Amino acid sequence: MDAMVTGRMSQAKKELGNQVLRELGTNASQVINELYDYVISRRALPFSAPEEERGERLRAAVAAVDAVPKVELDARFAAMDVRRARMERLSDDGLMGDGR
Repeated sequence: MDAMVTGRMSQAKKELGNQVLRELGTNASQVINELYDYVISRRALPFSAPEEERGERLRAAVAAVDAVPKVELDARFAAMDVRRARMERLSDDGLMGDGR
């Protein structure tokens, strides 16, 4: 027989959370079950890492960002918003029709 897990939160948080979970294709029961599976198998919470581990993750993230090569941007795109720059770029590549 299945057991129930009860938790308290504001009604607004519950509604917003359930909306996001639906958008992600899941629900509270599935997420809670996955959380319990994680806790049981690792004997740890997925969202709280020891200070040392957080530092290692941060250093790895910084190194990954630093490894991205720097690119000179075409000056004509500097004053454009992202949407306009994309449209201009597609036009340059011949992928944009006349009806921009």
